[in-house]
Amino acid sequence: MNFAGFYFIPGALSVDEQCRWIRESLMSFPQPPNRTNHNAIYGPINDLFIAVKERKVLVEDENMPASSDYASNGCVGNGDTRRWSFCEEDSVLLRGKSCKPVSASVLLRKLRWSTLGLQFDWSKRNYNVSLPHNKIPGGLCQLAKKLAAPAMPVGEEFHPEAAIVNYFASGDTLGGHLDDMEADWSKPIVSMSLGCKAIFLLGGKSREDPPLAMFLRSGDVVLMAGEARECFHGVPRIFTDKENAEITALELHFCDENDILEYIRTSRININIRQVF
Repeated sequence: MNFAGFYFIPGALSVDEQCRWIRESLMSFPQPPNRTNHNAIYGPINDLFIAVKERKVLVEDENMPASSDYASNGCVGNGDTRRWSFCEEDSVLLRGKSCKPVSASVLLRKLRWSTLGLQFDWSKRNYNVSLPHNKIPGGLCQLAKKLAAPAMPVGEEFHPEAAIVNYFASGDTLGGHLDDMEADWSKPIVSMSLGCKAIFLLGGKSREDPPLAMFLRSGDVVLMAGEARECFHGVPRIFTDKENAEITALELHFCDENDILEYIRTSRININIRQVF
């Protein structure tokens, strides 16, 4: 499907590729210096998925000042400089009343986004090049360049500079919005769907324009370039029931990885990669 800069490429990712990027999305992409929605409360959190597997809890220690790295990272939005760290659940009782434990599994379920490459500042709605960041992983860069090719101007190559990873749990939605913070809208946003099936709505340049609805399944890719970048779009629903989620192939691949299997049965992950400049 291709109209006004919108490309829908069903089944673009093999099951092996889907599994690889699901693992990366859970284990690597939320790692500092990449920021997540948890930064505003807890600052940088290391090894969240490992902590889930080890059934740990995140503990606030009011008596332990934050390290200089923590304080200078600009990650805590409320001015709080206390340190949070993972520990064994049984040890929480030894820390007294100052502790406010949060289980790692709850934090994983409340993970809504992480940012790769150039970091996006949600409060200012722009890219903050001064924030610490790593380049987008090479494997993801090469895949994005390959996928972006049909939507690129003739003779030009896509340069992945930033990505936002969205994590959807049962009942989560993404309201109608525009992705308009990049300098050149002729370059596509490469959007990869992983996990449970979702409904995707592509509207027009006004919120009043009736949207086109389609299913996005695990492994599908959407490209939005040119005029399509000016169109409102959103995700009103994901399907987490066994009959409609359509993740049987993923379940077979993750049958020996119970933590990932448990997560992906009720979740959708969307990796959208952008050329910023």
